[in-house]
Parts: sequence; C-alpha cells; structure tokens
Amino acid sequence: MDLSVPPDSKTARLPRPLRPLAVVTHWAYMELRALGHRAPPRPYVFEADGLATVHHSPFLTDQAFSASYEEMASEWFVHAKVDVRWRMWLLTRFAHHCRELEGDYAEFGVYRAGCAYMMLATSGLPRSKRLFLFDTYAGFPPDMLTDSERAVGLHGALENTSVEYVTSRLAPWKAQITTVEGDVFDTLPRTETGRLAFVHMDLNLSKPTQAALEYAYPRLTPGAIVVFDDYGGAGLEAQRVVVDDFFADKTEEVIALPSGQGMMIKH
Repeated sequence: MDLSVPPDSKTARLPRPLRPLAVVTHWAYMELRALGHRAPPRPYVFEADGLATVHHSPFLTDQAFSASYEEMASEWFVHAKVDVRWRMWLLTRFAHHCRELEGDYAEFGVYRAGCAYMMLATSGLPRSKRLFLFDTYAGFPPDMLTDSERAVGLHGALENTSVEYVTSRLAPWKAQITTVEGDVFDTLPRTETGRLAFVHMDLNLSKPTQAALEYAYPRLTPGAIVVFDDYGGAGLEAQRVVVDDFFADKTEEVIALPSGQGMMIKH
C-alpha cells in the first residue's frame, strides 16, 4: 500500500496528523469496490473423499466409466455411500496404461472386489492377462494390527466378504482372475505370480503391506506401476512409513497424489 500523499491532492490540504488515516481509508474503499466487481468463486466440480477441485474431472463425462462405477458401488458400499470416483479414475487409468507391458496384474487387499471390478471393466486388460487377488476374505488378522491401526477402527473391519462373493461378483472375468485366500504371510511363500505389470496395494495394514511389497517389487517388469491406495490416508501413516522405508535405498520413489493414493513406476 502506497501511503505517499500527492502535493496537489485533497488529502494534502488536511492537517498533517490526519493524512495517513485518510490514505488508509481511501485504499480500503478502493479494495471494497474491487471486491464487489470480482467474479464469484467457481463451484467445485468434485468434492468428496478428502478432495475438492474446480478443475477438469474426466470421469464426469465418461459414460462408460460412470456406468461401471454405479454398478460397482451398488454392492461395494453396503453401509454408507461414499464418492471415490477420482481415486477409481486414477487407479483404472494407471491399470490401463500398463496393459501392454509384460506380466500380469495383482491386487493385495480385495475386500468386496470394488477396485478389481473397476480395473477389469474399464482398463482394457487383455484376455491373456491374469489378475491375482490376495486377501483373507474374512477381514483383518487381529495379530497383524498395530496400536495406531486399532485406534482408527480397523479391528474387526471389512469382514463382510468371501471368496465366493468375490468370484461371483467378477464372474464375467472368471477366466482371468486367481483368488489367493489367506494371510499374505502364509500365501505369498506358496504362490507364484510371475512377472507383474501392475500392482494395486490396498491391504490397509502396515505389516502385510511390507510383506506384499517385498514379494511384488522384484517381480515388477520395467515400466510397471504400483498404486498404494492409503499412502496419504489420515490415521494410516504406519503404511506410509513402511513404504517410504522400503524405497529409501531404491532408485524409484513414491509420488503422493492429492487423492490420498501414492504411485511408483518401476525403473
């Protein structure tokens, strides 16, 4: 703010002690006038899942994606409706990007197959590729939870699923899916996926995430993408610590996304 007084102005004819107050009052008046002419703020085009934006959100005009999302959400969110379209859009676009790479796909943490459904329905996964689905299909193993994970209510959560339900839900792609049921500490040593082109890490718990990452990383083909669903999640910081520690001595880095996800591209 310029507090100088032009010598030929009306303010200059005021007593000297009043001149600074007159200048400040003038500038405040001009600012209020400007506010009255400013355009009103644009409404958010998407506001949910911890994210609000006025920017281009492609899924809003993608009818095929929207139809798949509505079908998926009708059975995935059985207790409360939440809007995770930006997360799903990013997940499915990354999955789509990897479809021509060598290797199959894997998801660690399946629950009621919402993410798997969206990947299979929208990413253009070739029929020759398989999607390995690792989960207990019975909720979280109680002995795997840290104190912070218990504090955010994960104990006893996500139990309303089963292998039978997931298999039925993904019936159109039954030739492409392989369900791997059980604690990953038990199933990983006896399961071989082969090379992996894409991985979705959504186990919610830090200890299983570390085990799954140690398993998946050496199997990733160059250019493969790993998406960490809860990388930026509030209350789930233990996962981010595990992931960041894992990549501390690697050439790759995990990029935090505004959706709360993280993503990594294999060199």
